Amino acid sequence: MRKLILLYFLTMSMFMVGQTKQENPSWIGKSNRILNPGAELNSEGAPLLWKTDFSVGAESNWVSPYGVTSHEWNHGEKKLGLPTNPGNNYFRLTVNKYEETRKINLFQLVNVDDIHSALASDTVIAVFQAWIGVNYPNSSNCAYTEIKVLFTNTEGKGIDSMYIKKTPGEFKDLDAGTPEAEERGFNVMHELLLTKISKEVPKGTKQMLVKIQCEFPCAKFKGEDQDETEAELSNIFFFDNFSLGFYKK
Repeated sequence: MRKLILLYFLTMSMFMVGQTKQENPSWIGKSNRILNPGAELNSEGAPLLWKTDFSVGAESNWVSPYGVTSHEWNHGEKKLGLPTNPGNNYFRLTVNKYEETRKINLFQLVNVDDIHSALASDTVIAVFQAWIGVNYPNSSNCAYTEIKVLFTNTEGKGIDSMYIKKTPGEFKDLDAGTPEAEERGFNVMHELLLTKISKEVPKGTKQMLVKIQCEFPCAKFKGEDQDETEAELSNIFFFDNFSLGFYKK
């Protein structure tokens, strides 16, 4: 009986140690390699240290302060929908029915020079996370966002990836139909949800690419004279607190 009890406690101790290591890993170098992860650094509405394949001038609200652009959030007593430690700003990527603004993206190359030696002798795990939200949380809205975290080799070719896709129907208006919503003029109180993903880093990894893309892929709109709501013709995705770190398994 004593042996069984001892075995039970040893098993539980090993399990708890494993859980603690996963929840609070010993990071290799910085716990977050992404620069300007919360859009705090920006110039004329565009986030610094990020690049895009599209014209910055086509969209002026790449970055917005919380509670300003559309009064989505409240920094008062009810911090509805806000991520942990939100800071002042968030990323705001808009897509709509027009051909030139159906797609938009941001990307950043992440330096991982210091994990190369660890990869030679250990198993290294990459952990990526981000807070994501949407302006129109309607399941019928065709917009979506996808995040690709690419492991690339010395030639810059992708050898593996982590992938996240989110659609409007996965989110909700946190206080729809409440007196508070009516007092605000029915402005949506959006929620930002934390998405986290991890994967073993391939041995040949030399660099990482983090790419956020939003798209509005619906068929061509009906026309200016048709009765279409803004929620049918566009959407805006919100992001905050991007993070990418590595630890030894």
